[in-house]
Amino acid sequence: MNMSAQQSDDHGKMKLDHLIDKARKLWDNSPESVKIFPWNKALDNFIQLILDLILVVVKYLAVPVFAVTSLSEMSYCAHERKLRLVPIPVLFGVAVAGILKATALELSPHLKVWSLVIHHFII
Repeated sequence: MNMSAQQSDDHGKMKLDHLIDKARKLWDNSPESVKIFPWNKALDNFIQLILDLILVVVKYLAVPVFAVTSLSEMSYCAHERKLRLVPIPVLFGVAVAGILKATALELSPHLKVWSLVIHHFII
């Protein structure tokens, strides 16, 4: 049994080595303009774009989720005749949203600009 695992591992390593050799040959044969392209900066911009898109999607999904969970919480509290407890989860949700907003603005420089623009139009 150990012998078959060793053979499959050697086969996978040969494939990986072959793939690395192909990538190295492709890089060596690529034009100089491709080699001097700022790939690290492009990767940073791509990651920042993906994170910004994720944050926008989460932002627009948070409103319906907040509405549904608030209605659910209020209906449960009304059923249990404990409507005095409704403000507690709402305040907790607002506090968590404030913390998440501050963290998102700290992590994403593009969101700082948009936050200032949106804040300007709201006030």
